[in-house]
Amino acid sequence: MVFYYIVNTDGFVLNINIHKIRYFESKQLSEGVYLQDVVNDFLSEKGDNIIAVLPVMESTLLVHYVE
Repeated sequence: MVFYYIVNTDGFVLNINIHKIRYFESKQLSEGVYLQDVVNDFLSEKGDNIIAVLPVMESTLLVHYVE
């Protein structure tokens, strides 16, 4: 997992958003488990915090989200 910080300052208020990236690979899944189902479960768990879902290679997806 990769994470980085984006810091915004508005006057005296300090907001820190932690951006994370999670990789999902179909090769690591058990037989009968589909990549789309695993990623959809993760997306529903994170809700509005998802920034992007990107294909990386043939069997890998990257999900960029904020915590």
